[in-house]
Amino acid sequence: FFETLTSRVEARRIVRVADLVSSDSNSNAEEEENSDDYDDNNSSSTEEDGATNDADITEQTKAVVFKGISKPKHNFLHDLTRLQMGHRMVPSFSQRQCGSVDLVRRLKLAYKLSGHDGCVNSLHFNQSGSKIASGSDDLNIIVWEWEKNRKMLQFNSGHEANVFQSKFMPGDLLITSCSRDGQVRLAELSVTGELRSTKKLGQHKGIAYKMSLLSDCPYVVLSAGSDGQVMSMDIREQKPEKILLLMNEKDMKIPIYSIDSSPRNSNWFCTSGRDQFVRIFDRRFLRMDGRPGGQVVKYCPENLKDNDKLKAHITCAVFSEDGREVIGSYNDEDIYLFNTYDPEGSPHIHRYQGHRNHATVKGVNFYGPNSEYVMSGSDCGNIFIWDKQTEGLVKLMPGDDNGVVNVLEAHPTLPVLATSGLDDEVKLWMPLQVTAGPGHCSQREQKEYMLKTVQRNLNDRETRRNSEPDQLDGQMLWVLWRHSRRAERRRREAAAARGEEEAVRDADTSEEEEEESDGELEDMQSRLEALRS
Repeated sequence: FFETLTSRVEARRIVRVADLVSSDSNSNAEEEENSDDYDDNNSSSTEEDGATNDADITEQTKAVVFKGISKPKHNFLHDLTRLQMGHRMVPSFSQRQCGSVDLVRRLKLAYKLSGHDGCVNSLHFNQSGSKIASGSDDLNIIVWEWEKNRKMLQFNSGHEANVFQSKFMPGDLLITSCSRDGQVRLAELSVTGELRSTKKLGQHKGIAYKMSLLSDCPYVVLSAGSDGQVMSMDIREQKPEKILLLMNEKDMKIPIYSIDSSPRNSNWFCTSGRDQFVRIFDRRFLRMDGRPGGQVVKYCPENLKDNDKLKAHITCAVFSEDGREVIGSYNDEDIYLFNTYDPEGSPHIHRYQGHRNHATVKGVNFYGPNSEYVMSGSDCGNIFIWDKQTEGLVKLMPGDDNGVVNVLEAHPTLPVLATSGLDDEVKLWMPLQVTAGPGHCSQREQKEYMLKTVQRNLNDRETRRNSEPDQLDGQMLWVLWRHSRRAERRRREAAAARGEEEAVRDADTSEEEEEESDGELEDMQSRLEALRS
């Protein structure tokens, strides 16, 4: 979790949805064509008592929601006819359909995979897409046969704190993981699907946030953590190699929150962390003299370069499918896309707006066989999917019951999306939404939902920016308290399994303690609100 800055609010800025949908119907003819004759003059109002309208947020919300969507590049019936006649298509028929805007708009929750007893922080499909590996706060890793909604294997990772990432290595018999305890570990599975052993590959001096696998080397894992180190671990070797210590201009370590390798050039990897730059490095030059170096380029949006004032940092950055683009998600700001072949100092190419990235460490990712879309979770509990080229909001759907979506992972070949957040389960999304006939979700309903959600997120962000610094935030307090209660419950269960008398006594009074903790949480929240007022 990041530091939060929230405090007293002199005048909360709220915008009515009715003001948003009353825009000129001729302002975007292309969007109307694709919106199922959406009537933008009728909508419910979300104005709160005593609140006032803000013209800037109104215009910004309309600009986000009513941006156009790219026209379809392929015709389904035409492509199907060519497929049946045996014609060879590039891209393939399945790739064309997976990248179509129609299937993205049809995405709907298919089912949930339940088995973890804590927040699910990591999801990863194997190369064939038949399995998912999930890592959680409960310290377990589960291998799912997701098509059958079946748990294949659950094992203890060997970590001593929250598992932040778990990944299949090529062959599906090795799973690597990293954790809050700083360890990078390797689990070996048998051909029958049983756990053989786990071992430690490396150790960071802080939290190990993320890992990355290399596209052309099945034995090497890169990891990055809060100690500013990037480590390269060859599973055939005994010791890891420290290849980078990320420092800023003041020779201070920069904690790294994410690392990703280019799919087309495994020598390149990008990092993001507690400053405003997405950096791209070349591994070959990092190893030449053993000192920090090898930086190819770094990018930052022009409006975020004054970091002393804005305190901007990036929670996640990833490459596109061809490695020619990189996106970075900024804390309590927007998502920016850069061209990796542009020189340093070049402006961003695209900007994706409407979500909130404040309470937790949000991931961001591309969707589609050719990275046609950008997707992210949000503090509001929704999943946002934007058209990469037009920046238009294609799909918005509720993704987490407890309010925050952190992880989004696309299937390698099918129009399937896996997500997770503060809930204990993994959610699978497929193009099952009915768009015509009884019970269908019209474009008008989707637009209304987009307007309400985006205007609320923009208002919340503006409220926070206009507030004085505060050490605590209500939502962050709730998240931390929830994690604390779960950790305490796991400690009790572990102690009870060892037969300790104290654990038995704790179990007898657990209900009473939970009721007391609920009351304490409410008391803490009320005190916080009193301080703000």
